Amino acid sequence: MRALDDALNVMNEIATEIDSEDTALLDQIVDAAVGTKYSARFGAMIRTLAIQAVKTVATMNEDGEMDVDIKRYARIEKIPGGDLEDSTVLNGCMINKDVLHHKMPRTIVRPRVLLLDCALEYKKGESNTNVEITKEEAFSTVNEMQSANIAECMEGFRQAVGD
Repeated sequence: MRALDDALNVMNEIATEIDSEDTALLDQIVDAAVGTKYSARFGAMIRTLAIQAVKTVATMNEDGEMDVDIKRYARIEKIPGGDLEDSTVLNGCMINKDVLHHKMPRTIVRPRVLLLDCALEYKKGESNTNVEITKEEAFSTVNEMQSANIAECMEGFRQAVGD
């Protein structure tokens, strides 16, 4: 415990205030922390990304001190393909969704986002219902009932979304 107290005292003595807008000092600090075998080729890019990411998630607490909660506000998402130079810091949310149909747009400008806690794709449910159809009119009736049921569900969804 005495060693811990001594270490904390020494750290408090040598600690200096850092201005978060002093880019040269921040670059030196991050270079010391991130210095790896990739630093010759990607060092400047990694340093810039790290500083951007911290500035994006940094908040001021009640004491006027900067609070950086990376686990709560930041996430590193690895997407297969591309190069390291394609890396970027996004300020906001990223939704990575596969294109399911060739008519789906690949880019959406100013989207409205709906957060769901269920699957977005239609999933056929398990059913033990057997329908025996003997007449052509009965087949049309069953199709109409299914269509009405789906339309009712979609109307409830539209009302919930407010669209």
